[in-house]
Amino acid sequence: MERHHQANSSSSTTKSGKLWIRRHPILTTFTLLVFTPLFMLVAYFNLRPYFSTFDRSEQGELSYSIPSRNGEYTAEIYGVPYGGAAGGVTIWVDVRKTNDSDDSRVKTIYRAAHHGNNHLEWESENTLRIENWSEYSDETMTLNIDDEIYDGRGWACKSLRMKDQYVRCLSPEK
Repeated sequence: MERHHQANSSSSTTKSGKLWIRRHPILTTFTLLVFTPLFMLVAYFNLRPYFSTFDRSEQGELSYSIPSRNGEYTAEIYGVPYGGAAGGVTIWVDVRKTNDSDDSRVKTIYRAAHHGNNHLEWESENTLRIENWSEYSDETMTLNIDDEIYDGRGWACKSLRMKDQYVRCLSPEK
């Protein structure tokens, strides 16, 4: 009987000496195939705001533009559709020097969901009022084009890539 007990104890020590991964290869593979993409997806959506930019890669259609009072700048408002059949439109406002054809000097200062009524108005040479409102929400802003930007998502204010492009970043209070 003692010999039988020794045989069982020796086989259990060799079995426990193997790594868990080697003992359960199918479960390990399944776990890696499920949890690795899930982890990557969660990390992508949680880290995306920190690497966001105002770059929209020349998408959208120009709704209208308006020159500043002294004619030095031109403000342009664009609409970019998103989300397919159930989506909507994002409003972008770019400011450029009127006589400068270099596209790298265009500065995007506003991004928000389109609410229905939008309008641009220059209050001074460097101050632009952007109206974007409906009866349910209002994202109307007055921005100094040299120092301020507005992001309706709030991502630009968190972005590590954009922190040197503005002095003051505004976003909706949540």
